[in-house]
Amino acid sequence: MKKLIALCMAAALCLSALSACGPKPAEEKQVDLAAFAQSVQEKHEFSSLEKADPADEEFGVIMLENAYPGLKDLDLEQVEVYLAMVSFSGGELAVVQAKDADGAAKVKEIFQARVTAKTTDGPGNYPEEVEMWQRSAKVADHGNYVLLVNHPDSEAIVSEFEALF
Repeated sequence: MKKLIALCMAAALCLSALSACGPKPAEEKQVDLAAFAQSVQEKHEFSSLEKADPADEEFGVIMLENAYPGLKDLDLEQVEVYLAMVSFSGGELAVVQAKDADGAAKVKEIFQARVTAKTTDGPGNYPEEVEMWQRSAKVADHGNYVLLVNHPDSEAIVSEFEALF
């Protein structure tokens, strides 16, 4: 009887040691946001979008700070932001990869603040622009990736974003 118990314990010990060698949880899939942004702009007609490049300290940083206050101060992996040069045209595309969940939550807050600011009547917001933002603006996230899109095809664009994962 003692041998049987010892044999069972030895088998349980071996199984527990082997289970530690199993597959590790999958890393989050790396997505090329520049390629995604380019694909979206090719499939869906946006008018007069200009890239707000955070590396361009004269123009890009100012565009980012005006549209998305605080975004340039975050430590981000990838930033692809395209803003309309004519504000009442309404189209906009921003997709960002944060380094961690806290960063992604901050990006989502910044994106949501942008939608809130653009969907209210106020100085600088044209009535047609407010209506388009109310109807078409979407914020979506997946892990450390966050998307803001304002476009008549926003539902399809959100689906394309989700399909990346």
